[in-house]
Amino acid sequence: MLILCANVGSTSFKYQIIDVETSRSLVKGMVERIGNPPSMFNHSVPGKPELRGEIEAENHNDAIAYAINLISNGDPPAIKDFRELTGVGFKTILAKDIWRSALITEDVIAALEAYIPLAPTHNPAYIASIRGFQELLPNTPLVAVFETWFHQTIPDYAYEFGVPRTWVNNHKIRRYGFHGASHRYVSERVPQLIEGPENPRLRLISCHLGGSSSLCAIRGGKSIDTTLGSSTQYGVLQSTRSGDLDPFAVLYVMDQEGQTTNEIRRQLIQKSGLLGISGVSGDLRDLEAAASAGNDNARLAMDTYFYGVKKYIGAYIAALGGVDVIAFAGGIGEKSAVARSAICEGMEWFGIRLDPDKNERHAGEGEISTGGSRVKILVIPTNEEIIVARETANVISQQKVRRLG
Repeated sequence: MLILCANVGSTSFKYQIIDVETSRSLVKGMVERIGNPPSMFNHSVPGKPELRGEIEAENHNDAIAYAINLISNGDPPAIKDFRELTGVGFKTILAKDIWRSALITEDVIAALEAYIPLAPTHNPAYIASIRGFQELLPNTPLVAVFETWFHQTIPDYAYEFGVPRTWVNNHKIRRYGFHGASHRYVSERVPQLIEGPENPRLRLISCHLGGSSSLCAIRGGKSIDTTLGSSTQYGVLQSTRSGDLDPFAVLYVMDQEGQTTNEIRRQLIQKSGLLGISGVSGDLRDLEAAASAGNDNARLAMDTYFYGVKKYIGAYIAALGGVDVIAFAGGIGEKSAVARSAICEGMEWFGIRLDPDKNERHAGEGEISTGGSRVKILVIPTNEEIIVARETANVISQQKVRRLG
């Protein structure tokens, strides 16, 4: 059963074809810095040299078209005919009244369209990519694996906002949480690394840090709280998104400058976050270089980001009643020793002790805490695609069973 996983991030497109029965990857690749060219790409087929380079990807459609061409026309092609695929799984974000995985129909697309105001960066890109695959593979099942799925175990007092009941009853305003595939993968992988899969008491804080970032408090493999809210705009600072923000500040600026909701939305999504503070870039790599060259706004952007992550870790230690493992995932979490060091600094009081040498030298998966650290600190290269592939296969199999029944 071959599943193509389409992961459309806010500034990236990751793809992978997975044989679900063996968990073997036939091909994987990524295009990043979409909309901020030059866009970098990598594409790899097992046993062959990895392709790396730069392209001009002004939007997600450019990135998807480039990836599809590499999959079918590369040297060698990953698959010769897309009809070999059992299905395509999309790591979709949010749709109105749909929180779990679903076979994509026109109703599902309409639900994605209905929540474009809450996911204006992601939903249009996903809708466009879904339409593209419908044309390319009209007879292949397409499945939406919603990011909200993993967070359905969050208790009511943790997902509630202090808003009028009409907001909740009429518009379903609440904390949904996202990065569900990544947090679920981390929740499954961590026990395998430290003590085996069965421990209903394991307290884990999963830190998915990248162009889009979120933390998740996990107890016994289940999400009990997460930083993102009704949209991906909430929580810790993002690459170009504001994160936590007093809503009255937004209303004040709108009144004072006579700006529309569309203009404010654009600024909060495209001009805020790390980019907004630094005035340089929303990419941490660019900020590290600028800060090293003496740019104090770049330094401030990084410090604000690191502080926000650390503050939520403290909150989740309280929510969990302690912590056994802190896991770093995502592009920043996996690759930035600077970020991991700054976030863990000053938390020795709780037995969180990062080994500086391990952290600096680290690559791939493994532990970066000291031998005497009461809390294990791990780096987990997340694999959202395997989660999406398995869930896509499950949805397609269940659909076949229903038809036969």
